[in-house]
Amino acid sequence: MAVKAGCGGNFEDGLCCRMVIETKRVFDGCAFTDENVTLALTTDGQIPQQATFVAARAVSSELESYSVTRCSDGCSRICGEIVTRFAVTYSANGVLTTVPAYYREHKDFLLRLPDNNALVPYSIEIQTYNAVVGGAIVGSNSVSITGCILQLIKAVAPVDILVPTYGYCKYPPCTGCGVCSGIRSRIFPSFDGDE
Repeated sequence: MAVKAGCGGNFEDGLCCRMVIETKRVFDGCAFTDENVTLALTTDGQIPQQATFVAARAVSSELESYSVTRCSDGCSRICGEIVTRFAVTYSANGVLTTVPAYYREHKDFLLRLPDNNALVPYSIEIQTYNAVVGGAIVGSNSVSITGCILQLIKAVAPVDILVPTYGYCKYPPCTGCGVCSGIRSRIFPSFDGDE
């Protein structure tokens, strides 16, 4: 929704409108980085004995069973389990198969959270990125991977922000690729002396 603020006239800097944008605000965040770490993943499905490990990638993460303790310095201590879901690919009899897997780890960290009396609730979001340098099938429903993992943890809340804008985008008409398009419009710019 745009609220016109003198759009008929042009301000010296070109700004002519105000716009409300619904988005997420990140109140605070931190990153856990583990290099050369070995993780034991549990798969949701059975893996055949003759299977060989091919790849694993992090799909999503969330914080479960957590508690928040407010500290006197404005920070909050958050303790809980981060559950990271992976997609594990293996090869068996020449066929590639991908199965879901997960990894649980207890984490304890500090974040600055919104006030307790805020009407809009906050949430804690986790993004996980990984690079796998090796892996092995170690059981019918367990996989061991070695590599690096990065987890970004953010305290976020939905907010409406008011921003100054130049108005809505105005797009030029598209140039067609038909036989007659060159006749209807000049494709290349003209220079001094061109007819």
